[in-house]
Amino acid sequence: MDVEKMLVIAAIAGFCLGPARLATHTKQLTALLRQLRGWADTTKAQIEEQTGVDIDWSELDPRRYDPRRIIRDALTQPPTPHEPTAGPTALTHTAGPTNPRTGVNDDI
Repeated sequence: MDVEKMLVIAAIAGFCLGPARLATHTKQLTALLRQLRGWADTTKAQIEEQTGVDIDWSELDPRRYDPRRIIRDALTQPPTPHEPTAGPTALTHTAGPTNPRTGVNDDI
């Protein structure tokens, strides 16, 4: 979520709730988030204890499947030596000479 969106939501909440109730609701939200984080850590520890395997939770992060991130990573990383370079495609390479009258390859 963008910072601007969070500020708009906070401003609307402050206007609707008022300064006195906003403070109590903020404390309740903070306590809820801490409790959720504690439950997540406890669950993670139980799973690792019962399976005996250290799980790499970063592999399960759904944010890594964001198309914008995939494209950005692909464009910023240099190609590795084992990756073939891009060869001719249908748009850049034709199978043979085309018929000048029709503009179509006669072999097809």
